[in-house]
Amino acid sequence: MKILFITVGGSPQPILTSVGSLKPDRVVFICSDGPKGSQSQIIGEGKPCEVRQGSEVVESLPNIPTQLGLGDKFDPDRDVILVSNPDDLSECYGKIALKVREARNNNANVELLADYTGGTKTMSVALAQVALDDKLETYVTSSTRQNVVKVERGERVRRATTSAVTVERTISQVLPAFLRQYNYPAAIAELETLLQERELSGDNVNRVQLWLDCCMGFDLWDRFDHAEAWLYLQNYLKYPQLREPILFLKRVMGSREAFAPATEDNFTAPESIKGHGYEIVEDVLLNAERRAILARYDDAVARLYRALELLEQVRLWEAYGIKTGDVDLEKLPETVRPQYETSRSPAGKIQLPLFRAYTLLQAFPDDPIGKLFESSVNRIQNALQVRNYSILAHGLRPVTKSDYRQLEAAIAPFIREAIASVVSEKSSSLVQFPQHWEI
Repeated sequence: MKILFITVGGSPQPILTSVGSLKPDRVVFICSDGPKGSQSQIIGEGKPCEVRQGSEVVESLPNIPTQLGLGDKFDPDRDVILVSNPDDLSECYGKIALKVREARNNNANVELLADYTGGTKTMSVALAQVALDDKLETYVTSSTRQNVVKVERGERVRRATTSAVTVERTISQVLPAFLRQYNYPAAIAELETLLQERELSGDNVNRVQLWLDCCMGFDLWDRFDHAEAWLYLQNYLKYPQLREPILFLKRVMGSREAFAPATEDNFTAPESIKGHGYEIVEDVLLNAERRAILARYDDAVARLYRALELLEQVRLWEAYGIKTGDVDLEKLPETVRPQYETSRSPAGKIQLPLFRAYTLLQAFPDDPIGKLFESSVNRIQNALQVRNYSILAHGLRPVTKSDYRQLEAAIAPFIREAIASVVSEKSSSLVQFPQHWEI
């Protein structure tokens, strides 16, 4: 079903031309109310439509639905939008938008068109804005004008070119809200809709594609697909707001590749920069922060726990060559080897959970992270009750914002202080994703 929304002004001819050209199944007329309003052209009795030459009325005609032969296809209670103040943008926009939503709710497959030729400037602007916001096909009826008052004759209905406007509105108004929340799936959906549903010019296609590449890259990175993220982001180092995060990605990949032999991760970095080695831990910590901004507190808490665990795993591997998933007793201090030998599984492996791994770090007397954990363990254990009772760990309790803040206050400063204790200040590289950028 095809429904045309059209503004009604002083002349019926553009409406007759538009409906005749577009052939909608239903027409919704947007009229001004009152004794001098354009509503009379739609619901007036007798011959309310006037054809004028200057100030002279040369012909009187029936109302527009009658001229169009709409018959029972026209329902004045359903198909007329009356605005009491045709120069009030809020009223015009609100009433048109409401009727558009009703049309969509009544038929999910409806095709909606808009022709904003007639009516006051405000009515036309309102219909055009609704058309852009709700993705109606937009048309204008025009001809070579003999005056600036109205379209007179030789009218043609043409598709209004709105792609550049839509692209600009999306990039300048819609995307910033998503980027502030790190909501890349929503941003990607908006951009892909532009490419799929709009007839874009070459320049606009390129612009949308640039933004889509960046959002795809950060979304992949946000899901820890570092190598694929790099393929999307590598060409954007030249943009100032993206340069530092992308360089940080290279350090994260270097850190992950260096740690990969300690796990079953077969990761190979397509590009990397050698950093302090703990960037992969920082990456998970920053990811937790992004989940919290999205109010995904259960996910954020799970990532905080993983960052805490990953810190001891990286430290044991980087400093002592120890894999927590398969401990080599020969690399442990002799005094503690017997107690770890008793932890060997039937498969022959010694595997360390989080607290036993930190206890092992304390067995190395000069290890800064081991010492720091010893002084922080009670605070961390108490805070971890939030995670233990969550549905993503061992319980069913949803994690609240205050729960997350409690755990973050215990774990995040510990991780940052621990990393700072084993690396030089110069090599600190923690960089959060940008919440806005220009490309």
